[in-house]
Amino acid sequence: MNSPMRQTNSVVPFSPPSRSAGSRQSWRPRLVRTLAAHPKRDYWLERVPETPGRYQVRGVTGVIFMLFGLMKAFDFTLPVLVGAPGLHVNTGVEGFARLISEIGMPFPLFNAAMVIAMEVVLGLGLILSAWLPATRLITRLCALPLAGNMMVALLVGIRQVQGNPVVIDGHAIMNQFWRLPLELGLLAGMLYLLWRPAARAAPRLVPVPVREG
Repeated sequence: MNSPMRQTNSVVPFSPPSRSAGSRQSWRPRLVRTLAAHPKRDYWLERVPETPGRYQVRGVTGVIFMLFGLMKAFDFTLPVLVGAPGLHVNTGVEGFARLISEIGMPFPLFNAAMVIAMEVVLGLGLILSAWLPATRLITRLCALPLAGNMMVALLVGIRQVQGNPVVIDGHAIMNQFWRLPLELGLLAGMLYLLWRPAARAAPRLVPVPVREG
């Protein structure tokens, strides 16, 4: 009798497929493209040195915005700011909220706190962004809300000039003609910083090889 033949299957250990030379080099261009410089990103994130004239625009407008915000935050300075020294209000935020509620702005307490914080923080941001990285980006992020703030203030001022003042406790609020040129100047300053958030970069000098004759 023929003995049955034993069939044995050899167990081959599993080994992960080896990457070919072409696949190994396929990820390298991706890594290079990821780590390469992006001109648009670097444009917004670089620090741009300021010129003396632009320092004045940033400093003057930033300080005025900060003063306006701080004067709104304290009850003893708010009546002077709105041109009604005899007006008696509560704390600064609540008093300013009462003012903007008479103008017709919704959510007066929330918007009053937002306007005060915006003028103080973004006014300081206009000054400090000249020494911080991302000069263009921070400048525009600060100037855009402040420009909208000044547009609302100008609309209220035009309403006062037309003979429709906001009256609280018998006092005409913000009936001040000097505010219009000041608010117009602040709006012009913000529009300028939106248009040109940083000084123009100096042209880079490229060395030209000189052939020795």
